[in-house]
Amino acid sequence: MYEIVEHYNFVATHEISGLRPTHPCHGVHMHQWSVEVVLHSAGLLPTNAPAETSALEPLRRYVMSELEGRHLNDLLVGEPTPARLAGHLADWCRCHLAAFVVETLQGISVSAGRTSRSRYLVSRGHGNGQRGKRCSCDQS
Repeated sequence: MYEIVEHYNFVATHEISGLRPTHPCHGVHMHQWSVEVVLHSAGLLPTNAPAETSALEPLRRYVMSELEGRHLNDLLVGEPTPARLAGHLADWCRCHLAAFVVETLQGISVSAGRTSRSRYLVSRGHGNGQRGKRCSCDQS
């Protein structure tokens, strides 16, 4: 069994409503965000590229083009917390990555700083529980 882990970092602002004025995250503020993607596979991923992580290249491009330097409140539905962002990225992967990558996706962790982290764990149930589910990224 292989565990393939990829890390991405980006800087973005966000605001979480309802925090006390004395809370360090009150108001619009910036974080160095970290994303960790974990894949588990019985064999090496079927890719023609020189590294297994190349299958995650579309996700890296998404993080760099759509999250880097942005105000996350403008991108996510609901409060832009690490947990909500981890779920958003897992859904994005399900919609945009190759099926063999989605089938090996175990989880995505997101942190906004060094003190806390949220992880979205992909539930499989019987086989791939995501198969056949409409992609929420497609807003048609």
